This record gives sequence, C-alpha cells and structure tokens, in this order.
Amino acid sequence: MSVPAVDSEIQTLLDTADTGVFPVYGLDAVLAEPERYALLRERPDTPVDDRVQVRDLFIPGPGGRLRLRVYRPDTRHDLPMILYVHGGAFTYGSPEAEEERSLRYARDVSAVVVSVDYRLAPEHPYPAAADDAYAALTWIAANAAQVGGDPERIAVAGGSAGGNIAASTVLRARDLGGPHVVFQSLTYPGVDGGLTSGSAREFTDTPVLNRGAMELAWRYYAEESHSAPYASPSRAADLGGLPPAYVAVAEVDPLRDEGRDYAARLSAAGVTTELVQVPGAVHGFDLLFPQARISERSLTDQVRALRDALHP
Repeated sequence: MSVPAVDSEIQTLLDTADTGVFPVYGLDAVLAEPERYALLRERPDTPVDDRVQVRDLFIPGPGGRLRLRVYRPDTRHDLPMILYVHGGAFTYGSPEAEEERSLRYARDVSAVVVSVDYRLAPEHPYPAAADDAYAALTWIAANAAQVGGDPERIAVAGGSAGGNIAASTVLRARDLGGPHVVFQSLTYPGVDGGLTSGSAREFTDTPVLNRGAMELAWRYYAEESHSAPYASPSRAADLGGLPPAYVAVAEVDPLRDEGRDYAARLSAAGVTTELVQVPGAVHGFDLLFPQARISERSLTDQVRALRDALHP
C-alpha cells in the first residue's frame, strides 16, 4: 500500500510549522519520554469569543472531582448539548487545547458544548478515561438545566483518542440503558488497539501521527485490555442500536482504515452513517492547521452534521 500524497497547502504548513512543543514529525519520540509529553498537558492560552460564555464546572467523578469546561453560545435554555472529548493519544491534551473547535461547535451548531477533562494515561490507564467520559454524559443528562441544555438532544463528539472515547461512551450508554444520545461525531478516531488495519501497518512514518506513537499510546492506555469493547469500540460484537454517526477520516493517516471499517460496520448494523474521507489530510489537520482550505471545509462539514442532527 503506497502512502497518498499530502495536500499541498498542508505540506507547506507542515514544512514551516511553528507549533511550540508539539512535533509535526516524530510524535513517538515525545511519547517515549514523560517529561516531554508532560509539556503537551499544559493548558495553552485560549481564544476569546464574545459570543460564547465559557466556564468550568466540577462534578463527582469515578476518580474524584471531574472538571467539565462548558461553552454556551447564548442565554437561552434548552439548547442541544454536545459532550466533547479531546484527543491526545490518551496521554496528553485538555479541553483548552481544543478550545477553538469547542467554540466553533457552540457558536455554529448553536449548542452547549461540554468538554470533559478526563484522566490521562499512563498514570490512569483504561478504563479511567472511558469512565470519566461516561460519568460526564450521565451528569449532563441528569443536570441539563445547570448548563442550559436539553437532555433529549445530546450528541457525543471527539477526535483521535477522543473519537475512541466518544464511541466507547455511546456504546456504554446503549448497553447500560443510559442517557439517550441522538448522534455521534467521530473525527479520525482510533477505534482498534490491535493496530492491524492496512493503513496502521503501512503508514509507519506519516506526519503528526506515526506507527510508533500509536504503539506507545495503546501500551500506556490499554496494553492488557485493548480488546475490550469499551477500549476498542471496533471489537464490539454488535453495533446495532447506536445513534446515527458522522465519521471523518484523513487520507494520509494510520487511523484511516479502522475509521472506514468502523463506519462500514455501523452501516451494516443498520446505523445511519455518513463517512467522509478528506483527501490529502494528515491526522489532526483541522486542529493544527485550521486556516487550510481542507480544514475549513472539514470543520464546516462537522458543524453541518451536528447541526442537522441536533436541530432537525
């Protein structure tokens, strides 16, 4: 399998990137050293959008106090809610690190976005992150009035490791008879810790995410339990009865094929599923380079899918 060409604009941005401590090449070397990936846990300066109110809430969580960062676009009550799960190879990241996307969702979808600050591996391996996200889902469903949300219109969204945890969350809600989720949005999700797909085997040295980084991420998160369905949602025997899904994959991404396969399985199980493959895109392209044309198109598409689902 040959590696597709990177979009020319994205390639230029990669070649000239000044992304601080995040490496656009060689993420595996960063994940191999705790003192280096610890830098990726620091909360960055966040953008300001006067159209969206931002505040932190603290709720009881499985591991103690759990922080939720809430983005509310106006003062109306009964807005739909989006539980957002940030990415970061299970080992780094924060709601603040993806605040630009949360603000975009809140403003353009017209929804309350609740981003969960889940516990990180390797200090807190599976099921800590999955447990935290599910606790956040059950809390916002039971306490929707506290954030101005509508408990009957909840979507779950996330990218990369966050896409994994988002998919796990909706699986668990189905299995446990938990809160009703009307939609799931998974952006370049990593849903199989086995790393056996064609792209996972062949795309070993791609920008932003490479094979070595994926191996380390899964070793830290769920080395002994990666085959559990809530760790690897693709391992669930039955995907029927799940909420409709939007799945976006990046063409030049080791996670591409498992995302496509998951979308195909959802569809085969009777779940209304939209699959979008972004040509020439690398993993995390829309977060790292939101100014690129393909990033803007993808973000607009994500908003469209969420808005259509939450404002039928």
